[in-house]
Amino acid sequence: MSSPLAVFGGLFDPVHKGHVSAALFALEFLSVQRLKMIPCHLPNHKVVPTTQAEHRLAMLNLATASYPQIEIDPIELQRDRVSYSVDTLTELKKRHSTLIFVLGVDSFNSLPQWLDWQKILELSHLLVLPRHGSTLSDETLRAVDSKHRQVDTSEQMLASASGKIIFCENFDYDVASSEIRKKITRGDDVSAALDAKVVQYIKDNCLYQN
Repeated sequence: MSSPLAVFGGLFDPVHKGHVSAALFALEFLSVQRLKMIPCHLPNHKVVPTTQAEHRLAMLNLATASYPQIEIDPIELQRDRVSYSVDTLTELKKRHSTLIFVLGVDSFNSLPQWLDWQKILELSHLLVLPRHGSTLSDETLRAVDSKHRQVDTSEQMLASASGKIIFCENFDYDVASSEIRKKITRGDDVSAALDAKVVQYIKDNCLYQN
């Protein structure tokens, strides 16, 4: 039987230190050996990425090169259509018996608007990470029946095949890719938010310029 796999998706436009910190936090909190970061091709609920997929993929590989337990999976980039998490999780479930879907509180709050969102809870557990200034939606908590799904530890979560939810409180990184893009366009220093190799890649490829 395959070991549990954490799955962390997003636009990563560009990938920043908060993304990598979230991935490392999830690995440690869940006590799992592997996490896939999966760049989205065409999002259904967010703005279309400003940067070509090949650049976002290259930046992800640069930012995570020092962390062998993080794997960059281009599964969604290989599909020339809107990226749906349920499709990706369905495909990954064929090779992994247990999946933990890592997402931020903002994404969790919008879950009832996602395609076949109930099936996501049949395919995987959820690890919900907080975001500065954001709160959990009472409406979404009711929709997912959080009273019966919420657990506190990875041991409690992994005792079931799927459908459990952990709401973390001890993680926070107040940075957004949209703000980073604006800073780069203005010519501001973004070295505190981005890996040095990613900063150089952005310069070399003239990304996020007017």
